[in-house]
Amino acid sequence: MSKVGVITNPTSGSGRGMAWGHETLAELAARGHQVHDLSRGSWAASYEAAVKARRGLDALVVVGGDGMVHLGLQVCAEKKLPLGIVAAGSGDDVAATLGLPIHDVKDAVTRIEGGLRGDVTAIDVGRISGGGVERPAAPRYFGAVMSAGIDAAVASYARRLTRPRGPMKYKVATARELTRFKPYSATVTVDGKTWTQTATLVAVANSPVFGGGLRISPDSSVVDGHLELVLAEALSKPDIARLFPKLSDGSHASDPRITFIKAKKIVIAQGPGGATLPPATADGELVGAVPLTVEVVPRAVRVLGARAR
Repeated sequence: MSKVGVITNPTSGSGRGMAWGHETLAELAARGHQVHDLSRGSWAASYEAAVKARRGLDALVVVGGDGMVHLGLQVCAEKKLPLGIVAAGSGDDVAATLGLPIHDVKDAVTRIEGGLRGDVTAIDVGRISGGGVERPAAPRYFGAVMSAGIDAAVASYARRLTRPRGPMKYKVATARELTRFKPYSATVTVDGKTWTQTATLVAVANSPVFGGGLRISPDSSVVDGHLELVLAEALSKPDIARLFPKLSDGSHASDPRITFIKAKKIVIAQGPGGATLPPATADGELVGAVPLTVEVVPRAVRVLGARAR
């Protein structure tokens, strides 16, 4: 019998998260596992409860979307405790990248049980440090993408929207942020090389997708030991409006104004002149203000039943 901690998000999946959370708890218990509900009503309180309990657990299971996976990474990254994912959100980018079941509790629990028997994939994560990283989780780990340019402004506004869901809310958020956009000035250091430029999109990717399936970094992999900086030079508002739809299939990768750089360590800071970079987000969650240092941590989290692509 395994001791499994579970954190659920009742607001995920357009309000269906509560039912999925109850179903997950019941399914794990029915299969003979000792279940500890660590949900505490807020992200910070659930995180703290899981950190206190983790030494007595065989696994931590999160139920929800990318925000819940992000929470689970803070508890499990660089620790022995494996992570199980029941994908039940409106955005399930990390679960999709890992080939896990989406919106299917029974199949997800079956994968988790397989993981408890040894079917585990160790994945890379990004680790973010800096004085601006929001507490209580610092350094901050992420599984998909850290955004620090207009992508962060869009993600920040999108996470506050209750309607619409999925990729559509990013379209709404993009339309709103375009009216406020001015090119940023960013100073970037990539594996020791530093330069300053005006920029529009500033992202650090660990996996290919974010924002409900947007393929911002098509060649990224969670098992290659690298991050990828995605940097778009200063673009006009019409150009940005044309760029964002291309993220849905990754066709923006052929745009010569966008640079993709594989790296192990990236520092992003405010440059002189230009607009101020917005607070960064990662996996759709607020991280904090630059300067931020982002490093890859290879094979830092063991995910139960994952099939990394």
